[in-house]
Amino acid sequence: MTLDQAALADMLEMVGNDEAFVGDIVDTYLADAPAQLTGMELALEAADLETLGRHAHTLKGNSLSVGATTLAEIARGLETRSRAGDAADARTQIAAAAAEFGRVTRALEDARARGWRS
Repeated sequence: MTLDQAALADMLEMVGNDEAFVGDIVDTYLADAPAQLTGMELALEAADLETLGRHAHTLKGNSLSVGATTLAEIARGLETRSRAGDAADARTQIAAAAAEFGRVTRALEDARARGWRS
C-alpha cells in the first residue's frame, strides 16, 4: 500500500483537524525524503553502510509518520541489511525506494486535495 489513508486521518485528528499543520508536516517530509535517498546513494558509493543505515532509518520513520507504508518497508529492509554489512542488493532497493517515493508524492498530493481525508 503506497499510502495508508488511516495514518493521515489519525494525524489530522491528533492535530485538531488542522489541515494546514498536516500540510506543513507533509511538506517537510517531501522536502527531506530526497535528501535521505541521495544520502543512501552516496553512502553506498562510498561503501559506508553505517551511514546508509542511518539514512534508511530516517526515511523509514518519516515515511511511517505520513502513512507511506511501502516506502517504510523498503527503507526498513535497507536499514536491516546495511547494519548487517550486506550491500548485495542495496542499489536495486534504493532505486525501488526512489520509485516508490514518486508514487508517495502523487498520493500525498491527492490526499492534500481531499483535505487529508479518505
